[in-house]
Amino acid sequence: MSKAVSYYDWKLSFQRKIDTKEDELNDNKPVNTLGISENNFKDFIKNWKEKNLN
Repeated sequence: MSKAVSYYDWKLSFQRKIDTKEDELNDNKPVNTLGISENNFKDFIKNWKEKNLN
């Protein structure tokens, strides 16, 4: 029987690991759980809404 994994370890396995070199390229902008900056995400959602909901 395999060893049981804690909930915390299981949850961490789904989080994207961010490379420090990638952070330096992004000028240390805040990154969401998708791995992109909040501003890029907001712009994408705004453009998607304009294109698909109008």
